[in-house]
Amino acid sequence: MVRYPAAVLRWILASVGLPFLMSVAQAVAQDAPVVACRVCSNHGTVPCGKHGKLWELEQPSRGTVFCSAAADCKACAGALAVDCKTCRNAAAETELQRRQNLVKEWVQKRRKDVDAITDNDPIFHLQTAHFDLAFGIRPTMVGKEKLDTHPLMHLYGDRLEALRALYLKTFDLKEEEQAGRLQVYMFRHGQDQARIGPRVTGIGSSQSTGTKLMGVDCVYSMWQDLRSFPDDEALYRGVIHNVMHLLLCNTTPPQVLYNRKQGWIDEGVANWFEDKITGKCTNFCFEEILMMPGSSFKGGRWRAPVRKLVDEGKLKSFAEISQLNTDQLDFQDHAMSFALVDYFLAVHGGAKLRDLVRLVKQDKPIGEALQAVYGLNPLSIDAPFQQWVKDNYSPLDAR
Repeated sequence: MVRYPAAVLRWILASVGLPFLMSVAQAVAQDAPVVACRVCSNHGTVPCGKHGKLWELEQPSRGTVFCSAAADCKACAGALAVDCKTCRNAAAETELQRRQNLVKEWVQKRRKDVDAITDNDPIFHLQTAHFDLAFGIRPTMVGKEKLDTHPLMHLYGDRLEALRALYLKTFDLKEEEQAGRLQVYMFRHGQDQARIGPRVTGIGSSQSTGTKLMGVDCVYSMWQDLRSFPDDEALYRGVIHNVMHLLLCNTTPPQVLYNRKQGWIDEGVANWFEDKITGKCTNFCFEEILMMPGSSFKGGRWRAPVRKLVDEGKLKSFAEISQLNTDQLDFQDHAMSFALVDYFLAVHGGAKLRDLVRLVKQDKPIGEALQAVYGLNPLSIDAPFQQWVKDNYSPLDAR
């Protein structure tokens, strides 16, 4: 051990002692435990305890941006958190107030734009990542569980987001190709639809079960006529069909298809997703007001009927059906349109069908579009399509 003279020690302390002692003090301070608020762990807020079993449904991690039921909470005003009374955190309190103000402004606008026009049961509102949903459907059995209107709304919010995700995956679409927000209004009373539907879509009448606005702005407004939508399964299928029209038309480039001689794509895609998710096709977008509520074709299971039509030589040719608008399709045409989409997706994949849709949206004749994407023409579709139906569709009805 080296022993320094006293004079040398005094010089060392004078020159390096103070900085050294300061660095030691800082190190000790960094290693020392932080005194935390035991109530909020220094977050400055604590979760609101007034939401019970619905707490999980309101979380951003579940896709909820705003919920009018949560906004009615007297404790948190929809922020889902309250100020910690044990400690002071100015930044957290400011952020909490900002969130409450956002929720308040959103719900006030929704009440003004929707609730002030309807005069029946109160309407719940939900904003998710890609949808704005107004919801008044009566409590409904979903499987073996009866859901009240508020949790039922969250279920439909989840279903809408899942439908959009499935659509993008099926057609190999990027997020930026599906940029629009979709507006969906689901009422339990026809009077509410009669008041709101024409306002938000610009079309329809007091007798319409549902109306749509498609293109850049996409809106679907409907009411639950129990003759057409007697239960959750039927209602869900109707929502799938009609929202799929919105998604298809909103995809870049945004453009409607129903009046561009592409009814087979317009209806075929919507029916395909009905079948994909629920196993049935029960919705049609022609003469909606004049049709008897609840009308269907072959119980909604279309593969066997299409097979029989092929076997009997009764299907239209592709060249003929590809020149019809949506409102010109009859029941058999809807079934054939579903089968054509099923064929193109199964044999050639969703990306190619996506490219075909892009071209016809840009007014490319169907013959030129088919040649560009598939190397086919309208006259060369029938033989491989019908053979594929024979190979893949049983003539026996599924049970």
